[in-house]
Amino acid sequence: MTADFNEVLIEGILRAHKKPGAAETARARHRRCDLPCGPNLSRLDRLLRDLRHQQAQAAGDLADWLTFLDLEGKRPRTLYAYHRELARLLRAHPDHQIGDYTGDDINTVLRSVPPRSRHISRSIYNQFFDWAALQRRIAVSPMWQVAKVKHPRRRETGIFTLAEVAALEALPAPDGQLFAFLFGTGLRRTEARNSCRAHIDLDRGRLWIPDGKGGKEAVIPLTPAAMQAVADLDLTEGLNPEDHLWGSRPGGGDVVMRRWPIGSTTFERWYRRGIDAAGVRYMKPHTTRHTYHELLKLAGLNLEERQAMMRHESIRTTVDVYGHTDLDLIAVKLEGFDLANL
Repeated sequence: MTADFNEVLIEGILRAHKKPGAAETARARHRRCDLPCGPNLSRLDRLLRDLRHQQAQAAGDLADWLTFLDLEGKRPRTLYAYHRELARLLRAHPDHQIGDYTGDDINTVLRSVPPRSRHISRSIYNQFFDWAALQRRIAVSPMWQVAKVKHPRRRETGIFTLAEVAALEALPAPDGQLFAFLFGTGLRRTEARNSCRAHIDLDRGRLWIPDGKGGKEAVIPLTPAAMQAVADLDLTEGLNPEDHLWGSRPGGGDVVMRRWPIGSTTFERWYRRGIDAAGVRYMKPHTTRHTYHELLKLAGLNLEERQAMMRHESIRTTVDVYGHTDLDLIAVKLEGFDLANL
């Protein structure tokens, strides 16, 4: 059983971070594999050593559930997150069989979770005990006795202004074109890093995203600005079909390598360098996605169309995250309001 747990835990961590290609030095390997460095490595080491839940009575049930999820196609990062969360519950009650857990036990553990994360932890526990009930390992799930946790109020999502977008897109090649591609596609960081020229069809104006969030693939239309950015990159960078749009310069040299996706840290350095060069305020890379939605809204796309472009599985996500109403826009529309014209 211990070997199974180690395999799931360690493989989940490494596969979640691993990038193709080997590097020559330890520092380069960290950059290539996007593993945490310095203090974060010691934190990861402590996590790997804290495997007390393997000795819990319900450890076998947890291992079987992870196997079940793996067969369902859950990604390694998801398996790792679920494993780590259930380990918290098993460590708190190592002598409990799976049928011994009560709502009070789970409520007590939930209190140790940061408030903004409790709804996620509760959802994971709920899935685990629902599976146990489905497999007839327990008669009834104890989750009906667990407090309902409200989703925390979402933080306001800032966006770049139109002037800031223009400043970033005006950067010298290839940076300006890469920012234009972000603002014209709404790609997440990992999706952008993995983008290859072969994924883009300029004739049809389409972008194929083979491995989006949750491992889902999608095809979205490209904005004219994004299409122009790719056409410019073709000319200035001489892109081949297998090339990644974001390249790296190993050792700080002049040769740009595009065979493999750049690491997350390298992407962050590129992003910060562009922000500084354009003289705009720093906002995290995901803000380019929020700004993309706002640009779609300004272009007149309705809610269902924006949901499709953002690739949200549920329209509720689009409404919750981006459904705020701009009172200034409403005021402008009301200026021409006249009952006689209705």
